[in-house]
Amino acid sequence: MSVTRVLFRLYRPIILPFVVMIVLADVIATVAVTSVRHPDFSMWLVLGGAAAKYWILVIGIILVAMHLRQFVVNGATRHEFLAGVAVFGLILAVAWAIAVPLGHGIESAVLGAAGKRGPGYPVLTAGGALRQFGQQLPISLAYLVSGAMIATGFYRWRAWTGLVVMLGGAVPALATDWLLGFDVWGGLNRGVPYPAGLALSVAAIALVAWGLHRAISDVPIRPTAG
Repeated sequence: MSVTRVLFRLYRPIILPFVVMIVLADVIATVAVTSVRHPDFSMWLVLGGAAAKYWILVIGIILVAMHLRQFVVNGATRHEFLAGVAVFGLILAVAWAIAVPLGHGIESAVLGAAGKRGPGYPVLTAGGALRQFGQQLPISLAYLVSGAMIATGFYRWRAWTGLVVMLGGAVPALATDWLLGFDVWGGLNRGVPYPAGLALSVAAIALVAWGLHRAISDVPIRPTAG
């Protein structure tokens, strides 16, 4: 069985409840807001766009901190583990990059049908959906890579070296969020032109992903405690 398939089997009990939780939270929060006023922002972008990236960061940390040893001692090579994690992470990132504009579109349509959209509400268009996908995908990848690199720093090296690696590993997440992160109206937070922000973000992701590969390719596998 491939590393990717095993990871999806392991994470299915985590992924599905998380998605349900986010959807329920959005419905409850939107109903609460619309009972008071017509919202002029997207609650889905608050929850789906902001909250989910930290969840993906945690997954990146867990993949290295918990699963690297499990796969290697059970016969997978470090290269096979990294390749499987890369495919697993890419599928997760693409899925959530689709979910963000999809959820925003459903929210926009429902509020419009109910006559509950405020005057400033960001009605989703086809172009807006494509833009959100293009923003969310590198953000998700950046947080996943940063989480994995942070965990690798402390897994491979001593605390002080791990701290330095953690700071470097956090660069893709921080930079991509700053360059491409969107606000509750779906616009770029910093107003950086998208092509420039995307190029810089991809460069940061690629650089740290390369460092992650180098660090894990020959990392000693720690024995379990006891």
